[in-house]
This record gives sequence, C-alpha cells and structure tokens, in this order.
Amino acid sequence: MATATAAETIERVKEPVQQFTRGWMLASSTDAYGMELGFASGSQFWVVGRAGVLGSCPVDVAAAAIAFEPLEEVRKAWLGVPEGLTHYDVALRYKDLITAWGDRVLENFDHDTLDTIDVLGRRIVDAAPAALGALFTGWRRLPVPDSLPGRAALTIHLVRELRGAAHIAAILACGLTPLDAILAATHEPPRTGPGYAERMGYKGPFRDPDEVREQRIEAEKLTASIIVPYFSTLAPEELALFGEAVETTCTAVDASAGA
Repeated sequence: MATATAAETIERVKEPVQQFTRGWMLASSTDAYGMELGFASGSQFWVVGRAGVLGSCPVDVAAAAIAFEPLEEVRKAWLGVPEGLTHYDVALRYKDLITAWGDRVLENFDHDTLDTIDVLGRRIVDAAPAALGALFTGWRRLPVPDSLPGRAALTIHLVRELRGAAHIAAILACGLTPLDAILAATHEPPRTGPGYAERMGYKGPFRDPDEVREQRIEAEKLTASIIVPYFSTLAPEELALFGEAVETTCTAVDASAGA
C-alpha cells in the first residue's frame, strides 16, 4: 500500500483544493444567486458569505479575519447585506450553495472516494485548534449536510480554510503585510503583482514585489509547516489515500467541466 508524509500530502493537495473550491467560487451561477439575494455583486456575496460565520461584527473585524481583501471592499459588502438577512444568514446560504454544488457536480462520482475525502479530511480539520483562525473555526462549526457529495464539498472547503488561516499567520510571521503577499504571490499570472492587487480593489502606488519575494517564498513554506501536525493525525497510508482521492476527484471535476 502506498504511503506519504504529511508534508508530501500538503503539497500534493494544495493546488487541487484551490482549484476544486473555485468550482463554486467563480461560477456565474454563484454570482447570480448572490445578486438575487440583493447584493450589488457576486464578490460582495462571497465576502459576507465567507466572513458571515463571525456574525454581525464590526467591519474591521470581518476585514481582519479575511485579511487579504481591502478594508473598503469589505465595508461595501458588509454594509450591503440585503434587508431581512443577517451576516450569519448569508454564511448559511453560502454553505448551502457549496453543498448544493457538491450534490450536483459530485453526484455520480465514486462514493468510496468521496467518503475518503470527507472522513479523512474531517479528521485533519478537527485536529486543528480553534485558535488557528476565527473564519476556519466558524466554518467548522456550521451544520453538516446529510448527503455524501455535499459533505465532501464542504470538507474540501474546510481544508482550504485551514490552510488559509495558517497562511495569514505565516505571512505576518515573515514580516509581510497582506498586500505584500498579493504583490509577490507565487501564483501564476494574472493572480499576482500590482495588476492583480488593483483588480482586488487596492490603490497604488505599490512597492516593487521583488523587495519581498524571498519572504513571500518563505511564507509558503511556513504555511505548510504550520499545518503539518494536523495532517499528521492520519497514518502514512491514510495520507497517501487522502492525497490521491483529492487529486483524482479534482482532475475528474475539471475534465467534466471542460467536456
């Protein structure tokens, strides 16, 4: 039976998890649903949907928890919650959208694979302390759906929130600001650099990303190191199984989307 280390598995699932969650984050139907609720844009629905697990807290608290979104962009979203809904209501709507996406897209996927993602992924996220991050902990406390495809989608989202919380801590520990992290992001263009920062709502002039390039690379390494103990909850055989399940499912989702 194949085995893997926690560090190997973290690296293996990093991109698949991000790509997987973009399935609903970037879907036009998600934006449309947010605007049907009464938001001015799909991005505002995303901001409140994600940070609404904090409840109706002050704007700067929500912005601090998200970390990488400009304060003014968070303010527009946070103050633009449609009448009749609370911030927490919106988080629940966003959670339901994720699980509905899972029910629809993963319905015909191998259930043993989905069960592996859900069960082993939950063991990883449940091993992390609540102090890791408010958004991560808030999402971990939300109701779990009955359907396996929906649960698998939600668990993948939690794995992303786990890494996201660790990443905020790593960025700060390496002496960077969230804006620095965006400017010198290690992603492929266009998700890096001043142009990307402007699209997110930041206003220049910006520093030269090369000034913090090495710190940014170190922050990626530290992010992975922070979550090693939680992945290490799984045995080496389970880590290999989890990595394969996440990777193959993401690949299959991408293939079906392009068919």
